[in-house]
Amino acid sequence: EGIRFKLAPTDFGHLGIFPEQRPFWRWIQQKIQAAKTASSTPNILNLFAYSGGSTLAAALAGASVCHLDASKGMVAWARENAVLNALTSAPIRWIVEDVHKFLSREQKRGVTYDGIILDPPSFGRGTKGEVFKIEETITSLLQACKSLLSKRPLFVCFSCHTPGFTPLAMHHLMK
Repeated sequence: EGIRFKLAPTDFGHLGIFPEQRPFWRWIQQKIQAAKTASSTPNILNLFAYSGGSTLAAALAGASVCHLDASKGMVAWARENAVLNALTSAPIRWIVEDVHKFLSREQKRGVTYDGIILDPPSFGRGTKGEVFKIEETITSLLQACKSLLSKRPLFVCFSCHTPGFTPLAMHHLMK
């Protein structure tokens, strides 16, 4: 999709990219390009944003993006990927924080997004020992995301690799 990445092995067996996300990048770009006008720039939120594939796709399509991940190292890696793609001056907010805390603050501020991307992990720990278990938090997470959508949202892109989260289960969660 014309996106460049720094690849390197991590302690947990990843390379810094999930290639199965590639079709989503094209889809995200198409949605943004179809909606972008001279007077309107789509505002996109990428949660659990990892090394930035979806962030970069959205920014390359002309969106303003908020990139959020709880890992300081992954956000730094995503910023390196932005440099590789000549996006250093693109309107990207780089946020290192717990997703629930961030979403709560955005709700209080009245911030809305035209698109939300989320690929949550099955399990994770925050910098202050917070525990994230998708089975326990997915409903409140999706409700918080819904409350941040603009009046005419472009999309919500939800993917995950959690056993038991079948396409049918995810469909029902989104409804």
